[in-house]
Order: sequence, then structure tokens, then C-alpha cells
Amino acid sequence: MIDTHEIFVMRDSSGKNNFEMEVNWSDNEELKDCKVLRVKFPNGDVSYVRKEQLNELLFAIGSRSEQEKMIPQKIRRSRWYETTLKIKAQKDIRRGEDIITKVKLALPTVEEEVIAEIKRDKSSSKLIFPSKL
Repeated sequence: MIDTHEIFVMRDSSGKNNFEMEVNWSDNEELKDCKVLRVKFPNGDVSYVRKEQLNELLFAIGSRSEQEKMIPQKIRRSRWYETTLKIKAQKDIRRGEDIITKVKLALPTVEEEVIAEIKRDKSSSKLIFPSKL
């Protein structure tokens, strides 16, 4: 999650009416941690949108595959090591007798978080979301 002040430039399909969405612009607890977005329109108007409302809207209008991308996912890759052990008995079994057994060991799992990519404009601190229309 973004924990610093960021400004997102949202471009419309014509490229004329870009507006900005701002997060973490204040140290107020109710506004920190991207809880509220400040939307600045080209005509100077400002609106405030709660993150939950925006998430609900995007989820509702999204296709099934887009909704699946919005659901938090973790990928766990299990790795197994299989080998055969040969044990030479010392007691209770005939001395000198070989015991052969298969062993399957679970190696530590590799866990990755799946996150959508956001491109950052290298010339400024603003995050750019180009319109796909």
C-alpha cells in the first residue's frame, strides 16, 4: 500500500480533461493510509471519495476476470525432495542387514503476492493511469 502523499493523473479518452486523484495529503487519521481520495476536476472542483466506495464500484462493474484480479491472492509453491535412504541396522534387526526406504521431504514453500502493475512517470512523482479507450 502507498503510505506517502501521491497524486494520480487520470487521463480521459480525449486527453483534454485530465483530473487528479490524491491520497495521503494529510496526517489526519481518517485520511491516512489511502482511506479517502481527493479528486480534483479540471474546472477546480474538489470531491472526496472513500476507498471502500471506489472498490465496491470497480468490483461491481468489472468482468469476472477483473473481479478475480481484485481478490487478494497468494501463490504458494511447494517443493518436494524425494530420495532413497539406506540404513545399516545395529540392533534388533539382523546385524548387517540393509534397510532401504523412500523419503519425501517438503522444502520451505515460496510465497509470492500477486499485485497488479502500476507504471510510475519517472519525470515526476505522479502515477499515471492512461485511458485505454
